[in-house]
Formats: sequence, structure tokens, C-alpha cells
Amino acid sequence: MFSEIGIGQLCGFLYLFILFTSALSKGLAGAPLDSEAVSGTLGAVAEGGKRFQFSIVLDLASHASVVALAGALFLAFSPYNRSLALLGSLWRVAEGTILALNEVNSVVLLAVARRYASATGAEAVTLETLGRARIVADDWGFKTGLALLALGSLLYGILFVSSGAVPPLLAWWGLVAGLLAVVGTWSALFIADVPMVLRTVSFVPIILFELVFGIWLLFWGGQIGAS
Repeated sequence: MFSEIGIGQLCGFLYLFILFTSALSKGLAGAPLDSEAVSGTLGAVAEGGKRFQFSIVLDLASHASVVALAGALFLAFSPYNRSLALLGSLWRVAEGTILALNEVNSVVLLAVARRYASATGAEAVTLETLGRARIVADDWGFKTGLALLALGSLLYGILFVSSGAVPPLLAWWGLVAGLLAVVGTWSALFIADVPMVLRTVSFVPIILFELVFGIWLLFWGGQIGAS
């Protein structure tokens, strides 16, 4: 079993690993999927088929790591507040599970794109319709995953502030960033045409927090739970 020092450092590693694999996956996948330009999107996916396929593998590794992170966070921080740690970790487990299942849409989209590359006439129209449905479903699944991430992060932010488990500045950063992420991600789920700028601005603080927090845990996580 991991000691508390090992668990804190594991949390830091997982935070950084998730950020790295997610960024690398987005870079390999290329331009964002666009349901309004299905033909171009399918063509781009087919052209970069190997890169898109590898991005799916990276995403699956990232999503599995989210579930592992949820468990590690619970082990590290439940001594401070078991209820908040449990709720926060459950939301993160739900996030990782939904995002992993959502990769089915990416697998189907890749298959559709490869067929679309040589399709003509009615078959091409049918494949465009199927591709659009997969893109919409993928977008909805991704937004749902981010919304669950935001909830889990907010609950852990509350735990950090109320328990004193991490430095106050870092704890308050996590709380405020989690709150902004909740507002941005849940607005994107239920309000049509939320400006991309608003969604980005609301989510950037939590990404930066996880980067800094991951580094802090990796090097100073031994303080967590120390008597």
C-alpha cells in the first residue's frame, strides 16, 4: 500500500500526466471537429488517420488516469474531510468514465471518415449524416465530462480551503478556478451559443491550477497527511 507521502506524489504525477497526454492528443487530432463542416472534417480525419487513431489511445490513457487520480486524491485527502473527498472523487470517476465511453464516437468517426474518402453519391450523403451525428455526440460527451471535472475540482477546492491541507494561496486558487469552471462548463451544457471566449476564460484557471498543483504535489506532497 502506498504511504501518504507516496500517494501525494502519485497525485502530482497523475495531474501532470493527464495534462500532458490531453495536450498531446489534441495536437495529434488536429483541428476541432466541426458539425457545420462535416465534409471537410471527415476528410481531415481520414487524411490524418494514424495520428487521429493515436490521439484516441492517448485520450483513453488520460481518462483512465483521471479515475486513478480520483482514487489517489481520496486516499490522500479523506483524512481531512471524508465526505468532501468522497463526493469530489465520485464526480472525477464519473468524468473519466464518461469521457472514456465517449471515445466510441471517435472510433466510429474514424471508420466513417475512411469510408467517406472513397464514397460517392447516396453513400457519401449517408456517411456525412452519420459523421455529423458522431461529431455532435462527441461534443456533448466532452462537454459533460468537463462539467463533471469542474464539479469535482470545486469540491476539492472547498476541501483544500477548509482543511488547510495545502498552502492557502494554492487552495483559494483551486476554489475560485473550480467555481469559474463550473459556471463555464454547465453554461455550455444548457445554454446555446455560449461564446467560445467565455468558455475558454472560465476554464483556463483550472488548467493552470492543476499544472501548478501537480508540480507542488510531486515535490512537496509528502506534507499531505503528515502528523
